[in-house]
Amino acid sequence: EKKDLANRKAAPLRRSDFSAKELSEEVFINKVGTFGVSSAGYWWGRAGGAIMRVAHYFVGEHDAIWALLYSDDGKLTGRTEYPERGLLVFLLLIVLIRLPMSWHKVRGGQRVEWIGYMLDMARFEIGVSASRAAWVSTWLTDKATERSVRLGELREGLGRLQFLAGPVEYIRPFLGPLYAWASIGPRFARPKLPVMVLLIMRYLAEELRGNHMMACEAKAEHLGEVFRLDAKAEGEKIVIGGWRVEGQGDTKNADWFSLELTRATAPWAYARGDPFRTIASLELLGALVSLVVLVPVKARRGDASALITMTCSTDNQGNSFLLDKLMTTRYPLGIVLMELAHQMKLRRTLLR
Repeated sequence: EKKDLANRKAAPLRRSDFSAKELSEEVFINKVGTFGVSSAGYWWGRAGGAIMRVAHYFVGEHDAIWALLYSDDGKLTGRTEYPERGLLVFLLLIVLIRLPMSWHKVRGGQRVEWIGYMLDMARFEIGVSASRAAWVSTWLTDKATERSVRLGELREGLGRLQFLAGPVEYIRPFLGPLYAWASIGPRFARPKLPVMVLLIMRYLAEELRGNHMMACEAKAEHLGEVFRLDAKAEGEKIVIGGWRVEGQGDTKNADWFSLELTRATAPWAYARGDPFRTIASLELLGALVSLVVLVPVKARRGDASALITMTCSTDNQGNSFLLDKLMTTRYPLGIVLMELAHQMKLRRTLLR
């Protein structure tokens, strides 16, 4: 055994060369999966799912509630004639199975904050808390006033803005140019902010100062195909046009428009040379003009209203994906998309 051990010492060490007995030390075995263990997410998913299922069985169908679990944050919503009964029974089971809970973090009411989002069940709104929106608005205002920001700090701020853009999705197109600017250099660089970035920061600061909640009073109403549009770019000539399809039995009586653009009225369309190189931006401009001309702004129904979705038809499939994600860093496409997002916000609509 001594000879064998000497040979082991002379040879290159490997992990399998030692046993707990040879090391003659205490060996600690972790029997509780922590977040530092890669498999912890799997086992917590199994355990959390089992707890939620047992709770639903325990509460029963008569007092059923909505129970959501995201990581280790839970949310319970009563949905019967006596909602508090189902909630109390659910919490009783939590106590009976001795599930570790941070009871000092438990909150209740018609307006609660969950995983960073604010949920207002009384007004049927979702968004972020006023304090979060105020922080972002103040931060944007300060950086726009300084006219420069460290790129690493800008990336951190964009993380908060992206989180806020989850429910308040109309600000999403404005983040594309900010992401493009944040990636131009190392994190400690502090270049002077260009005019476009300054304008975006000031606009977002003003928008978030009073608009950090989105109404969801009713299910989204789909209007179907509302208008059709197209853009033409041949040589120096640019024309955009569209007509309203909804409710029009005869195309002769349909509302329509046709607009010719020139270097004087749309110099950005010639930024890359021939206008056909910006055809995607021109067709998106057609969607913008169609929305403004053919879909007038209507008053909201009461304190909140549903989100209305509509279909616009064109032969550019790329813009359909653009409208789905509402973000781009391309110029001049991003400029048109930002104005389109603002007009959609005024009308509580989404184009598909």
